[in-house]
Amino acid sequence: MHTSPRRIRSRLLLAVLLCIVPGAGTAAQDSADAAASDVEMTSYGTVDMAVQDADLVQVLEMLSMQGQRNIIAGRDVSATVTANLYDVTFEEALDAILRVNGYGYIEEGSFIYVYPAARIAEIEQARRRVETRIFELYYLNATDAAQAIQPLLSDAGQAVPMGAVEDGFNPDESDNGADAYAYTAKIVATDYPAQLEEIATLLKELDVSPQQVMVEATILQTKVSENNAFGIDFSLVSHLNFTDLTSPLTAASELFSGDVKTDNALAGTSTVGKSVSGNGGFKFGVIKDDFAIFLRALDNVTDVTVVARPKVMCLNRQRAEILVGRRLGYLNTTQTETSTTQTVEFLDTGIHLMFRPFITPNEMIRMELYPRLSSGDVQLETNYTVPNEDTHEIFTNVRVQSGETIVLGGLFEEQTTMRREQVPLLGDIPVVGNAFRGQDDETLRKEIIFLLTPSIIADERLWEMGEDGLEILDAVRLGSRAGLLPFSRDQITADYNRDAIEAFRAGELDLALYYANNSLRTASVQPEMIRMRDTLGSTPHEAWNRNMQRRILDREIDLVPTAERPSAPVETDSATSKVIELPRLESETADAGFGSKTTPVTRALND
Repeated sequence: MHTSPRRIRSRLLLAVLLCIVPGAGTAAQDSADAAASDVEMTSYGTVDMAVQDADLVQVLEMLSMQGQRNIIAGRDVSATVTANLYDVTFEEALDAILRVNGYGYIEEGSFIYVYPAARIAEIEQARRRVETRIFELYYLNATDAAQAIQPLLSDAGQAVPMGAVEDGFNPDESDNGADAYAYTAKIVATDYPAQLEEIATLLKELDVSPQQVMVEATILQTKVSENNAFGIDFSLVSHLNFTDLTSPLTAASELFSGDVKTDNALAGTSTVGKSVSGNGGFKFGVIKDDFAIFLRALDNVTDVTVVARPKVMCLNRQRAEILVGRRLGYLNTTQTETSTTQTVEFLDTGIHLMFRPFITPNEMIRMELYPRLSSGDVQLETNYTVPNEDTHEIFTNVRVQSGETIVLGGLFEEQTTMRREQVPLLGDIPVVGNAFRGQDDETLRKEIIFLLTPSIIADERLWEMGEDGLEILDAVRLGSRAGLLPFSRDQITADYNRDAIEAFRAGELDLALYYANNSLRTASVQPEMIRMRDTLGSTPHEAWNRNMQRRILDREIDLVPTAERPSAPVETDSATSKVIELPRLESETADAGFGSKTTPVTRALND
């Protein structure tokens, strides 16, 4: 049978050990030889062990020799081991033969100490010392974090949350922070090191950046009002002059009231058509001798369309609200037996959108929605005011894919009013009865549609949206300045800035400094001009020339479309004749108050 060199060495060591300790018996030697023959370290660094009724101390001794590890057993370590282990690590073998016999080990440096399990627990308890660690929270609420780590704390541990904020956001003069905690939320945890490591791992997984949702809302309201009217009024007068009457259609009433003095008169009036007093697109009247007739016809259509497109960004599971409209104030009176208190309250009218998103892992969004479109007024009654509101609203909870549109419709209302007036009996006569009838029709239709598009927005997209917004802002600002009077302060400042830049480009640095000073006298808050003045006044012209050219070039290249941008600025090292690409400067605010009358793109291309 082949014997490995490691096993031969272990047997030699046993022989030497037995010679040094003469009191060892033959039985102990045989047991050690048996153990040695059954413990082997393979070439892969694993342990093969096959022992039966072997002394635990002897097995540990041979395991120490085979693994070349320093194992020291305590006085109270004594047991009989029977084990068959194949291809296990040293630690697994040591733990296996100790655990089944109620022992354990502690590793310190290069030594392994074997004790009973109860003794190890005492040692670990004596060594344990509580520590205090501060965990900063950037997204997780401190109170929620304290509740999350509570199960991980030992009996000696505790956690104190710091930086919890009040619910909601409604600042006023009486509650504006004062000396409240103004730092990031923190958890001050005191416990044993093992528990603190578990707490750190848990908080690292919980305190992560939440996702954001952009909601684009389109609110469409249409109102169609249609009015139709037709009617004929006439007056028949005998033995009277129309000039004696207030109106040709008041003959009967004035005759009956005695406003017209006559002994022999006959009058008849029909005003069911409301031809004179009613609204009409067409009115026609004829007065002839003793007869007057008036005709009214109306076909009126009013179409009103209201479109609003509010847009708002919101964190996941947080509520957002948009209100575009008016706040109507009214007095609210509270009366008790001893006093009367009046407070001013407000009725919000207009476009009101409230929502809360819930993002799921597959980029689905559950939305709690409350869109509302309202109008109202405040009526003054006796000693108090009453608010009246006409509102259209929906409250719902829906699920949608990111980027898809939610359509909330069905708010449709139609009101039709038909009004008929006629002379009794005469109005029922076919054909002829039309002269004794009047008709007013009114149709009012209202419809409201809410279109909501929630989208999960990444941080990169937010950066792009911010850059687009700055470009729009610069374009609007430059466009608004184009119409200023030439003697306005902003226009004078812009002219000085333009002259300073042109002088610098022409190499007239003293003239550029002169214009820069004049510009700052007109408007002192101009960081770019201050930088130009200070550098021109304190830096050699060659260094400033190179620095300023690079600033102007970098700023204006950022404004040129990508397809039209020139390559990065380069210079040649005279010593090595190598072409060195100049580093780009950090982008600054476009135009920074420079009032050039050409567009930034044109200036960059001309340069």
